[in-house]
Amino acid sequence: MKELIKRIFRKSTSEEFLNVEIELTENWIKYNNGNSIGKKGSEGGKILNDQENINGARITIEANGGSIPFAITFGIYGLMFHTEFFSEIEIAIEYFKRKKIEIDRFLNMFEIPEDNQNTEWENKKDEYLEKLMYE
Repeated sequence: MKELIKRIFRKSTSEEFLNVEIELTENWIKYNNGNSIGKKGSEGGKILNDQENINGARITIEANGGSIPFAITFGIYGLMFHTEFFSEIEIAIEYFKRKKIEIDRFLNMFEIPEDNQNTEWENKKDEYLEKLMYE
């Protein structure tokens, strides 16, 4: 049964998805000049799109990581790392786009000068991190 499921998912996530284009928005660039595309990702699948925020974050979508059709991994350097799994490419792409926006919002909080940051800001930072990972 496990092998049957793997074959079904592999057929639904064939090479046609190798060039998944997702727009580069403000502050986002191709990670490693796009050289990671097609290579093995952290979940064992082929990287379809890999972007880095110039303010310190990265988001990657990959396909066919074992029995996982699609995985999106994102992180804010030195702070957090999270992975979500999807069975449909369209839903994965929408999640990718939404998380880029949320990561931008979070990183904008760090533009507040340190002397203006207080305990309330620190508490909100934790709240925002939790929302970023679980919503």
